[in-house]
Amino acid sequence: MKISAIDTYALILPVKEIYGGAAGYLEDCRTLIIRVETDNGIEGWGEATQGRPGNTYETLETMQIMVRRYFAPALIGMDIEETAAVISKLQGVRYGHPITKAGVEIALYDALGKLYNLPVYRLLGGPYRRQIELVGGLGMDLSAETISTKARQLKQAGYRQFKLKIGHKERQQDIDRVAAVRAAVGDEATIRVDGNATYSFTEARELLNALSRFHLSDAEQPLARGDLKSLAELRRTVGVPIADQESVSSPEDAWAVLDAEDADLLKIKLTHIGGFQRALQVAAIVGAKGLPVVVGQGSACTPILSAAEMHLHVAMKNAQPGGEMTGFLRLGEQSFCSHLDVKQATVKLTNAAGLGIAVNRDRLDQLAIQKL
Repeated sequence: MKISAIDTYALILPVKEIYGGAAGYLEDCRTLIIRVETDNGIEGWGEATQGRPGNTYETLETMQIMVRRYFAPALIGMDIEETAAVISKLQGVRYGHPITKAGVEIALYDALGKLYNLPVYRLLGGPYRRQIELVGGLGMDLSAETISTKARQLKQAGYRQFKLKIGHKERQQDIDRVAAVRAAVGDEATIRVDGNATYSFTEARELLNALSRFHLSDAEQPLARGDLKSLAELRRTVGVPIADQESVSSPEDAWAVLDAEDADLLKIKLTHIGGFQRALQVAAIVGAKGLPVVVGQGSACTPILSAAEMHLHVAMKNAQPGGEMTGFLRLGEQSFCSHLDVKQATVKLTNAAGLGIAVNRDRLDQLAIQKL
């Protein structure tokens, strides 16, 4: 079954909730929807989302150029059932561009699942579980006074795990915010914090030691990406487990992190890591050391990308309970595709073929930006 076409749809969509961190705020959702078509008419859908401004060198404009000028010409005509060869070709066309490559790979797997009438998670070796308990995100914009109200609302909706963005210049602000959330959700709830690589070693050590009394499950990437030596030292001197995310964008990075002993768990964003296959390689490396991975991204995206991360999550044996693939909950415009059903902060994956997300091409054409 040959790949006959690869199309792109550039979208700038409104968000209904700003979820910001120390690395910046997302005021809209700039995302590229990718369609792979085969010569027997099967369509697969993927998504490559830009994320927060300045967080990556990839933008909506560069992603569309890379698909149209490089990835599509290289893949059209290849047999989609020769999956390893197709993905190897995709990864080798140009160095880098993991977000764009992930979007194309998602579309390929969605099409392959529809061909075999199997959900993507079965193509990835799963499932180890069929339902995912979602993590409630609490952004930097929420003060100590407002964050407790938001946390209580999430708890009433069924959330038992919470993630706070931290990184205020005044350290006491974040201490007060974490204290307010712990008081609002109770001692049984799980609380994570994410500093988005914003702290110096001294700042992180002082803050995390101050926060340790709130029994945090982990602190994600408090130091600059790539500073593995300092992160390892921080891990030895604070009473909070350390999660690494920005420092890991490849299997080789994962190996370096484990060698440095700088993390208790790793965070995998499907787009940041460059696709399903690279994500599974990272999970296997980390799992060999007996460590868990956290899957998902909270920045606004469509249900296509969130569903893809859910399929990845259930296909990973060492995926930590609590999925962070909540970007679809922050998107204000979802009229061009089917929704993900969330009940009591939990999503259950079905046996639907591919990603299980239906796309309305007519509506997508209406929303797409014709000229960037």
